[in-house]
Amino acid sequence: MLEFSKAVSVWIKDKENEMNHRVRFKTIINCETFSSAEVLIATSGIYNLYINGVFVAYGPARAGRGHFRIDEIDVSQFLSKGKNSVVIEVCGYNSASFYIQKYSSFLTAEVYIDKKAVAWTGKDFTAQENPHYIQKSQRYSYQRPMVEAYNIKNNDNFLENYELGNEEICEVLGGIYLPRLTKYPLYEEIEAVSISNGDVEYLENVEITYDRSVTQVGEELSGFAINELEAFPTSECEHFRFLPRDFDYKKEIQKNTYKIYEFPFCTTGMLNFQIECMEDLTLYILFDEVLTDGLVDFLRGDCANVIKYTFPKGKHSIRFFEVYTMKYVQAVALGDCRIENIAMTEYKHPPIDYDTSVFPEKIKKIADAAIESFRQNSVDLFSDCPSRERAGWLCDSYFTAQTEYLLLGNNNIEKCFLENFLHEEDYIGLPKGMVPMCYPADSLFGMFIPQWSLWLLLELEKYFERTADYELIEKFKYKTEKLLKYFTCFENSDGLLEKLGGWQFVEWSKANDLVDDVNYPTNMLYSRALKSVAKLYNRPELEIKAENIKKTVLEQSFNGEFFCDNAIRKNGELVLSGESTEVCQYYAFFFNIADKESHGKLLESLIEHFGPSRDSKYENIHPANAFIGNYLRLEILMGYGEYRKALENISDYFSYMAERTGTLWENTGATASCNHGFASYVLCWLDELKNKIMKEELLCQELF
Repeated sequence: MLEFSKAVSVWIKDKENEMNHRVRFKTIINCETFSSAEVLIATSGIYNLYINGVFVAYGPARAGRGHFRIDEIDVSQFLSKGKNSVVIEVCGYNSASFYIQKYSSFLTAEVYIDKKAVAWTGKDFTAQENPHYIQKSQRYSYQRPMVEAYNIKNNDNFLENYELGNEEICEVLGGIYLPRLTKYPLYEEIEAVSISNGDVEYLENVEITYDRSVTQVGEELSGFAINELEAFPTSECEHFRFLPRDFDYKKEIQKNTYKIYEFPFCTTGMLNFQIECMEDLTLYILFDEVLTDGLVDFLRGDCANVIKYTFPKGKHSIRFFEVYTMKYVQAVALGDCRIENIAMTEYKHPPIDYDTSVFPEKIKKIADAAIESFRQNSVDLFSDCPSRERAGWLCDSYFTAQTEYLLLGNNNIEKCFLENFLHEEDYIGLPKGMVPMCYPADSLFGMFIPQWSLWLLLELEKYFERTADYELIEKFKYKTEKLLKYFTCFENSDGLLEKLGGWQFVEWSKANDLVDDVNYPTNMLYSRALKSVAKLYNRPELEIKAENIKKTVLEQSFNGEFFCDNAIRKNGELVLSGESTEVCQYYAFFFNIADKESHGKLLESLIEHFGPSRDSKYENIHPANAFIGNYLRLEILMGYGEYRKALENISDYFSYMAERTGTLWENTGATASCNHGFASYVLCWLDELKNKIMKEELLCQELF
């Protein structure tokens, strides 16, 4: 197993428990001749590695609480003969989030030349706090810790020169080290082009937005209170009014003006650019995945999509430390400057060899967008989105994992994703037996989604079918038993789950309002999850229990035309709410509560009268959203051989997304993330349709 031979975990003395603490660790390596060179890094924070001032890597790959994966980075091409500056800059967030777990800050690192350790933390690395970084900044989102903000004091050459840091370093708490296992990004570069510009007007009296990432900061949601903030970039930018106007210049940005740049598609990584300031000035970099009324809405999606810089007069080369997601960049200058070479160092899975040219152009764009969404959400684990959260969500992973198998022929990323859940026996802040809705993450305010833990059981079954990795399945046996014991406590006299704890989630639609007291989609899922456990661990009694739940749901929920979403307990009796949603019907067929033989009329109605072009006569059936209703619909269409209808629906559901951002979205509208990992699953349908097309010529150009 990859491990450190001499390094110890270190941080600046008495600073390891500070929030949002940025430290540059530096050593000088003298190389005469060498054939190989590697840097090994593990940290509880986020790092950037630089060799001689050149960016080399970002990381690490995440693991469960108290566990840390070691990145082994080949740096041979970056070293030169003689002295070399090696800098590992680490942001120790030490702040609860869905992105990276709260843990005291540390770095453990070693430099190897020709397989021999020549420098390591605890002996050869010095430290310097980043002198330009504003520590007390607002959170980026409820789900991610603090956003970047800088007060650039001078042209700092610390990354490339031979000056050493002078802070006192001490040994601190480390953790259990693990190998990375997943592939490293290639850090591809793409450039943006300018598309519009205008004037900036300052308004004195404006209403400042205080979302939960600001208002809920405290003991649970760690961050800096409003009265502590030294940087609150979004509140500053809310004073600006942007007035579009054409200017006759290409690179210059005049005082109190803005310029908007566009990337070819929605992308994720570290923005970089060069700026020449004709005077001391403040620059705001606003960004987003879409334009809203021709401008960047830096608060769309409940994110603080603003990076603030103050610059002295002169030339500066800038690179974001963290990864963010954007298609559009809006530079707002409060002084005369010249910006050049706006580009993105992409942070995503390496290129994937999958031929999309077999599809007609409209479908090809969807397939390409699916691959792009997969690559940006499948680096160290499956993330829901690379922007607002960067979190490893269950249920999402059930679908993304199947895309991984299609594209890569293995499930190595999924294995890391699942293994992480095993690193913590009982999860902090959750009821005994419950599994986090996303991980590795902090369970903020004790929140969990019980339905997502059931999707884990379905995913384990699928994982075993793809990999035959029974060793991992066996490791989950104890957690599975505890999880089922948790749910047993909520079974009513009919054997159905009632009044579940946590955040009840069916999908982002009216269905989420219909979860009291007995939710039938949840019980449909419960029935199917029990069957997964029965199959994995040879427990036939769970198969019987699942069938009994199925029978009871059919008796109670189906009203002769549609399945009702829930029943309310009144005077000791269950009474149907009378509300039915589109997604509830899809749950019934996807989880085999209903089928063509038992509910043929309903199935026919769903196929012909629902979906992207719903029949108006069913207005009383609340429409489904993208996830997971529309995905279950397409699964059902494919399962029943409705290939032409599935293809038409795929085009209707995804074409406008692929056209607008080159990625696929969280919702049917651009109200949240426009780059979501689960959405890559559309490629699994297209791949199957491709084979049907070849054999049965079902894909016709005239459809598009």
